[in-house]
Amino acid sequence: MRAYLVTMLLAGVAASQAHAKLVTFDYTAVVNKATRRGASTGYATIDVPSISIEGKEIAVGDTQRGSFTIDLDTPTYDWRPENPTVEYRGSLNNIGSVSVDRSGYSFASEGSLYASGFSVLNQPSGDSFSFNTYSNNMIGHGSGFIRIRLDDTNGDLLGTNAPPESLNLAAAEWSEILYGYYPEANGDSLTTWGTLTALAVRPPSPVPEPASYAMLVAGLLTVGAAARAKARRKG
Repeated sequence: MRAYLVTMLLAGVAASQAHAKLVTFDYTAVVNKATRRGASTGYATIDVPSISIEGKEIAVGDTQRGSFTIDLDTPTYDWRPENPTVEYRGSLNNIGSVSVDRSGYSFASEGSLYASGFSVLNQPSGDSFSFNTYSNNMIGHGSGFIRIRLDDTNGDLLGTNAPPESLNLAAAEWSEILYGYYPEANGDSLTTWGTLTALAVRPPSPVPEPASYAMLVAGLLTVGAAARAKARRKG
């Protein structure tokens, strides 16, 4: 019984740590620009009314929804120590998604260590938060990326250079989401720019993490083994 209680306690601790480690933000945005660049444009970047990916359109004026998750325990990747911007890279948990209400197009990234992550700049003259994530071999041949950025000029967006557990869109004087896809079948790169219209921290899920289930199963096996050993001693 004592082993069971200890295991349950450890499982509870593991679950709380797992939820505290990751923060997910849900956002809504409106597309205000779309561009194409490649051989078909003479390698010039041109504005277009819409782009089409695998037959699904993303047009100027469309509503986008999605989420991005940051790992609060991500190691600091200090590749320019003289730069006041703090980079957080090195976790596969930094992932993002985007979908388009009208056409039903959707994209979800997978973490890719130093290619996906976020940066924080906390200065009296202004704050900035930027999230980036990438996926390769998307839909069989292409790659996709998402970049989300919020900035202000009065230092109210962030409190420290630590990974933020919340972000206040109302405090940001400027916000942007870029979604890019490349290469298209003809080799062109497609990009949309949007402005965030809503941003909120997702409430923690009450469902235990896989690590918690593993701890619980291990505890039950331990209790079962102890019971069998006790029965053998009595026998």
